[in-house]
Amino acid sequence: MTGKFTQNVYSLGYFTGKTLHHLAKYAGSLTTYVLSPESSLSGPASNITSKSNLISRLLLKNKPQSIQPPPTAFESLFDSVSTTFYNSDLETIQKTLAKFFTTLCSLPSAYKTWWLNLLKSDPLHVLVETTLIVMCIILVVWQRRADWKLRDESKKMGGGQLAEKEKEELLKEWKEYGRKPLGGPSSTSIGESTTNVGTDVGSGIIVDKIEGVRLFIHPESKPYSARMTNGGNIESKRFPSSVLNFATLDYLGNSSSPLIHQTALNALSKYGCGSCGPRGFYGTIDAHLEIEDTMSSFLQTEGAVLYSDGASAVTSTVAAFAKRGDLLIVDEGVNEALLTGVSLSRANVRYFRHNDVKDLRRLLEKVRANDIALKRKPTDQRRFLVVEGLYRNWGTLAPLKEIVALKEEFHYRLILDDSQAMGTLGENGRGTLEHFGLSPMVHAEIVTFSLENAFGSIGGMTVGNEEVVDHQRLSGAGYCFSASSPPFLCKVGVASVRRIQGKLNHANHTNNAAAHETEEELSGQLLLKRLTQNTTKIYATLTDSSHPHALKLRNRLVITSHPLSPLIYLRLSDEEATSRTRGEQTLIMDKIAGRCFLEAGVAIVSTGGHVKKYLQLVPEPCLRITANVSQEEDDIEALVRALGDAVQSVFK
Repeated sequence: MTGKFTQNVYSLGYFTGKTLHHLAKYAGSLTTYVLSPESSLSGPASNITSKSNLISRLLLKNKPQSIQPPPTAFESLFDSVSTTFYNSDLETIQKTLAKFFTTLCSLPSAYKTWWLNLLKSDPLHVLVETTLIVMCIILVVWQRRADWKLRDESKKMGGGQLAEKEKEELLKEWKEYGRKPLGGPSSTSIGESTTNVGTDVGSGIIVDKIEGVRLFIHPESKPYSARMTNGGNIESKRFPSSVLNFATLDYLGNSSSPLIHQTALNALSKYGCGSCGPRGFYGTIDAHLEIEDTMSSFLQTEGAVLYSDGASAVTSTVAAFAKRGDLLIVDEGVNEALLTGVSLSRANVRYFRHNDVKDLRRLLEKVRANDIALKRKPTDQRRFLVVEGLYRNWGTLAPLKEIVALKEEFHYRLILDDSQAMGTLGENGRGTLEHFGLSPMVHAEIVTFSLENAFGSIGGMTVGNEEVVDHQRLSGAGYCFSASSPPFLCKVGVASVRRIQGKLNHANHTNNAAAHETEEELSGQLLLKRLTQNTTKIYATLTDSSHPHALKLRNRLVITSHPLSPLIYLRLSDEEATSRTRGEQTLIMDKIAGRCFLEAGVAIVSTGGHVKKYLQLVPEPCLRITANVSQEEDDIEALVRALGDAVQSVFK
């Protein structure tokens, strides 16, 4: 049956093409025949003969014999129609055409009759169909009308000028976020009243490599334009060749570990660089499964799922479990990645004050009261608490014991982002849950974190029970639609976990020089203890009232982060911040960080340039100092000395 249909289609295409070809070729002959006076004076026999000769020329002449199809049902039908046309005179043709146009004109009446009959037999069908047609017409007309209004308004404004609506949107954005500098760095002095100042610290810096505690700056880095305090003058300076690293989030120094480097090189030699596809298709190899098994074993969970990007791991995890109609109770101080996941989930969101357990209880009780009023069971809606273990933008620890108690009392699930604490807090480096004596799966159903901080790799992971892990393999957008992580990064992650566990093995490394260099490399408990010691030392030195350089910070800067946090934040004291706008505070922090970098060779971060529209609660402008295991006592002394001198210079 299929072959016969295909043959008929072939015949139809063949005869159609040949007919169009001959019509174009013999158009002149047809015109001559129609306009010829002899054709109208001759008899029917003459007409029939002339038409037959012409049509045979149009349809049958010069037909290639080699490609003639075999006779088919369609060809027989075509021949019968042609014969009827040959044997018809002009009067018959005219009658046929008249009948055709009569039938065409009667179609509206026939459609009306059919529609009325359908209305009687199936009115519901007619109602639905008519509603859809009317909606389509309205949408088309409304869209065209809106476009016409926009074009008309644009023409009235002079063609290329902005419409009023566009102007209003731009003005609103400018008022909310401020104007970006057009000609380079702003030269605003501290005394000026500003609401938004672009940060200059870090612009143009290219880090060539990291070795131990030092950042090596690429020689092609652009000169740094430091805003000085002498009336806002600009002084151009070159970057130093290397600086002390108190800026990156490489807490355990894995980015400069020779053994980690050798692990990456060995994996590159074995697997190559890319992974060639998403995890669910053909992008999963043994390296991905190895890091998932290693991490689930390290954190004592039933499973783990690997994402190729740290931020998308956090974002995709939230959006995979919370959907429209669910409820998320979120700390207002969470980072951008968590907030993006909250937004993508389209769930109902309620925020409580940062690290305020009393405000969290008030909010949970309010939700319970609404349930009672609506006679709704708590289990009728999926509900989650969303917090960070160690807050990236604040350096504060979440009170997890109290939060877990409230979670269990009000029957919520806990989503915990432990990106900054994983590998840095806890007796074995298992994060804030271990620090507070809690466990994943039991006290926090969903734990997600980045591999881009303490683990010195790229990507992110989420751990939990089998249901949590398997659900993300089908619902995690970053897992399903992103290329999987390069295998050498997975191997780096595995090596970092083993270094934290104290199971670093030199036998698998062929480079004897690298193995020799790492014989004294810290690992296991010594590694975690060293990070804690450096964090404590930085806090103690900055707050030491007898230290000559720390005294310069008194009544000027105060520490706002938790004493155990390797992320140390300093903001202006209340006395200094009260009379200054946010822009002025940001400018002061930029100047302090710039002087530390240029004059003392110490890299710290000024955080006044947060992207405000991506945060629920924007932190005050701060200086961020990061502790890591590579820092020595002399390096910490250099930090405090540079900070004290910079503060004294800026506030003089």
